[in-house]
Amino acid sequence: MKRTIILAITILAVTQAFGQLSVGVRAGFGSYGASFEPPSLNGNQVSLYEPNFGFVAIFNDKCNAGVQLEVNYAVKGWREKEKDCDTVRYKREISYLEVPLMTHFELGRSNFRIYGVFGPYFAVKQDEKTTNQNYDFIIEHNPYDMYNQKVRKLDFGNKVGLGFRLNMGSRFSALADVRYDLQLAGGQNIFKKQPNGIQTSRLSELSCSFSLVFNIRQQRTEEVKEYYVPKEGMNEDFY
Repeated sequence: MKRTIILAITILAVTQAFGQLSVGVRAGFGSYGASFEPPSLNGNQVSLYEPNFGFVAIFNDKCNAGVQLEVNYAVKGWREKEKDCDTVRYKREISYLEVPLMTHFELGRSNFRIYGVFGPYFAVKQDEKTTNQNYDFIIEHNPYDMYNQKVRKLDFGNKVGLGFRLNMGSRFSALADVRYDLQLAGGQNIFKKQPNGIQTSRLSELSCSFSLVFNIRQQRTEEVKEYYVPKEGMNEDFY
């Protein structure tokens, strides 16, 4: 308990001295899918559109560099549809509690700023749900068996994003960005067991989000020093 109090005081002191701390809520919408190897497994895939939402905290120093921490609830997965028959469909929805910890860089000093984010995330699976509409024949005759495999409990990866920030007065800011999952981490398989013949399987994401934050501590700016300029003729008294 003592260490926690010391850590909280230290963070507060650093924030007060050097930068801006903002906390708030966010909501977004994403296009999700699964990337399988061999590529022939992706033939029937179409985009799965799902919402995501959560909390966000952003710390920026006086040079516009900082970190962004989020705790989100996100639904990912993939969807398939038989091209020649619209009534033959399959959908796998996987809900996660996701925690990204990303670097946050802003450009400019005005109220409107461009920013970028990049960094890792880890996600804990909460639930998964399958919707099958006349897809039994394809599932039964697929030798790779990814339809019956359970998704593992933990997942992790890397996100990169680009957006803008609008400061509305001194206390509130609105942010919007577009993000992409780089799929650089998280291992080679999202399933607990390696399905027959599948070399890799990763969830893909392209999403957009909107955040509204409250600026607990405003960003410190450089003070403009004013120098004294003597009036014309004042030095004549010295001669």
